[in-house]
Amino acid sequence: MGLAMISQRLTAAVLMSAAMTLVGSGVVASKVIAGGMHPLLAVPLRFLISTPIFIGLIYLTRTATPRLTVRQFLIVALQAAAGSAGYSILMIVALAMTTSASAGVIHGLLPVLAALVATLALGERLSARLWVAITAATSGALLVNFSSSSGMGFDVRQLMGNLFVVTAVSGEALFAILNKRIGIPLPPLYLAALMSGISLALTLPLAVLVFMFGSMAYTGPALLATGYISVFPTVLGFWLWYSGSSRVTGGEAGIFMSVLPVAALLLSYLFLGEAIRLGHIAGIILVLLGIAASVSRLGRGSP
Repeated sequence: MGLAMISQRLTAAVLMSAAMTLVGSGVVASKVIAGGMHPLLAVPLRFLISTPIFIGLIYLTRTATPRLTVRQFLIVALQAAAGSAGYSILMIVALAMTTSASAGVIHGLLPVLAALVATLALGERLSARLWVAITAATSGALLVNFSSSSGMGFDVRQLMGNLFVVTAVSGEALFAILNKRIGIPLPPLYLAALMSGISLALTLPLAVLVFMFGSMAYTGPALLATGYISVFPTVLGFWLWYSGSSRVTGGEAGIFMSVLPVAALLLSYLFLGEAIRLGHIAGIILVLLGIAASVSRLGRGSP
């Protein structure tokens, strides 16, 4: 494999890691939102802000907007429904029944779920080296989260909440790799704009429900946090993820989802003052080893 191809693969790794770091930063912002705005108002507001920004960026960068076939549009719509709008809604429902610690533990399963989705839905054959990378990254992500957990219960209500989290995380995994089914390369910015616009259409009815039956009250910090999520984890995060994942297979892309819980932990420590334990450090090392194994594999090419 030439140096140019190796450089492209390493670029993909950097882009996807940056994307998942931004998504992890949304955890900190979400805690601010939770204390000052109805979540079913914050979710559609996120896409109401991000969609015009995407449209403006497409215009300013003169990004191509190719016409999609019905099949291609449905794939993007499924991505939006499963990994964007659906994920956000399911997590809100889940966290009403389970603890955020339990939800964090399940998020550590993202790399394995993404690999399984890539195998089952895309028919990809994952190499032994890639499975080692997935195992290391997932173990590290789980260790990070278990080190953060305490007093997880096992009552029926919490079990149902955890099942909703698994469903939400599975949707996130599907989101990460489904663009491989589109069939033709599409501009990352264009794909991200479509994702945001479809998510807006799917979640806007939630704002109507809040207006009719809920509270429209909000605090300044919650509004600012919603704006942050709209611009960075959504606009920049989607763009970076599509730019990176378009260069690798679905299974390889899934490995980098293990960055999410690690980033959330470090940013929670920096901005919320949460403690970092020895288990967290060990988990971060495992995640980094998994990513290193993946990048090594990417540099060698497919077996």
